[in-house]
Amino acid sequence: MLLSFIIPAYNVEKYIVACLDSCLAQGIDDMEVIVVDDGSTDRTPALLDGYAQQHRDVKIVHQENQGQSVARNRAIEIAKGDYIYMVDADDKMMDDYILPIDIMRSGKYDIIGLQVLYQLEDGTRRPWSHQMEQWPFDQEFATGADFVRSHNIEGLVYGYLFKRTLFTEHPELRFTPGIYHQDEELIFKLFTLAGPVVYKHGYAYLYFEHSGSSINTHTEARKRKLMDDTTTIISNLIRWRDEHDLHDVMRYKLSYLSMDVLRVLVRKQHDVDYAMQCIEKLRQLGLYPLPWINEYKYLGVKFLTCTKTLVKWWIRHPQFSKKVGF
Repeated sequence: MLLSFIIPAYNVEKYIVACLDSCLAQGIDDMEVIVVDDGSTDRTPALLDGYAQQHRDVKIVHQENQGQSVARNRAIEIAKGDYIYMVDADDKMMDDYILPIDIMRSGKYDIIGLQVLYQLEDGTRRPWSHQMEQWPFDQEFATGADFVRSHNIEGLVYGYLFKRTLFTEHPELRFTPGIYHQDEELIFKLFTLAGPVVYKHGYAYLYFEHSGSSINTHTEARKRKLMDDTTTIISNLIRWRDEHDLHDVMRYKLSYLSMDVLRVLVRKQHDVDYAMQCIEKLRQLGLYPLPWINEYKYLGVKFLTCTKTLVKWWIRHPQFSKKVGF
């Protein structure tokens, strides 16, 4: 089998049929679509079962609600495709895009990067990020480690086709349950183990903005959870770096993640005491003050982050400079 789509689903009755239709529209004969219903309480289970009865390539797994990470991990265990593509149930494949079938059949690459579009609620579409538009398309990298030495990869599972052997040969590599942005950690680890990597032009995936989704919920508790999870991911990646002697390979990514912590602390208006706790964690991990990277973009953002924004706390809260050493 060439390809396994993996879709975790929870209360997505409004979106799941369109998502499944877009996957099947790829028209790949030797593929499967694995949907793990994560304890949905709406019409999602019934819709999935009905859909599977009409389409032999669609396989449904029902489980008690355990979260997106557990659902994805379960699908990975039963997938049979040479490649795995992970899709969110409230998104879809682009209507006018066909995955690079010939490249997948060659089996040459461990990871194939794809482009992602972001659709706002008003229907406006834009590239997921400027960074993703600047990838070195069609340039082959001998290993994933070669790529991440100098590129800050996007932590989006739907931005990549992964060869399934990356998971079968490394069963310890799975999504961490219970944290936000679990993509960030796993994808980076996979890159450090991967052989040949390539990025391909063409928007493969359409991400939909939903105001009611958890990612757009801005309670104080959720803001702290997001930040705590980010520092947990950084800690896990540092452990991975040390265990596999990847200091040179991971310097770029860890530097950007650390800068993101500072940027989000200010942008999300976290209180100063909590911000200082987070920065102290970075200091203990050897990532504050921010590491040096000789790149104009990084240096520019680093300068703005550490002067224009953090200085506001410094002025308003003199204790900030004493405790953090700003």
